[in-house]
Amino acid sequence: MSTPPQHPQHPPMSDEARANLPAGCPMSKKGQAVVAESVASASKEPKDTPDKPLFGGIPCQRAKVEVKPGSADPHDAIPESTIPASGRGNSDDGKTWLNPSANQLFRALKRKDKPIDYEDALSVARVHEMVTDGSWSCVMEYENLHSRDCPNPTLARFEGKDGVYSPKARFLNLFGVNLPFDRHDWTVDRCGKEVRYIIDYYSGDDNSYSIDARPAGFSGLFDRAHLAFRKMVNGESPW
Repeated sequence: MSTPPQHPQHPPMSDEARANLPAGCPMSKKGQAVVAESVASASKEPKDTPDKPLFGGIPCQRAKVEVKPGSADPHDAIPESTIPASGRGNSDDGKTWLNPSANQLFRALKRKDKPIDYEDALSVARVHEMVTDGSWSCVMEYENLHSRDCPNPTLARFEGKDGVYSPKARFLNLFGVNLPFDRHDWTVDRCGKEVRYIIDYYSGDDNSYSIDARPAGFSGLFDRAHLAFRKMVNGESPW
């Protein structure tokens, strides 16, 4: 059996960057400067389509991620973290969703007339990895409630829905909460059952961001109440 080719990896995240990943959700942690700049411009961007940007500047990666074995250029490195896919991921075998390399993000943003400086591409790629990791961690808080029936859920597909505000976002806005600057809908394959998640991305006043992910529809209300109750019992904030 041949050994599969090894692809270059990003340098590991710093302890500070890892600390910004969520211990619980919704998440609110300091982001990098590029996030703040993207958030500030998000309201000026056209509405998302499934392949349009996240954070008004970081594209959702649906196309196959090009792996360059043997490349020493860190801009070609594929981030280490992945999300399990339902056979339709952007890896070669379709079993995982890979984050794009810095070069791929740089070229994608240039094609979309949203160019960034080349020296910022590595930071953008790391932020993209942090956000996708955070989003999947938030989703898994709910999926872990069903771990007996489905220990290994996967991400089937996703869609960018910037400008299509959820009922929760509109309700909170009535009480002075800013509308989210971006929204995604992720569909999870729970061992044969598809479950849709709504993910709202909010910006804070101090260059921070938060991720509010929850299962959609009436069927998701029970899981929301269940998780909130479990957090309160453990002394955590249910919000």
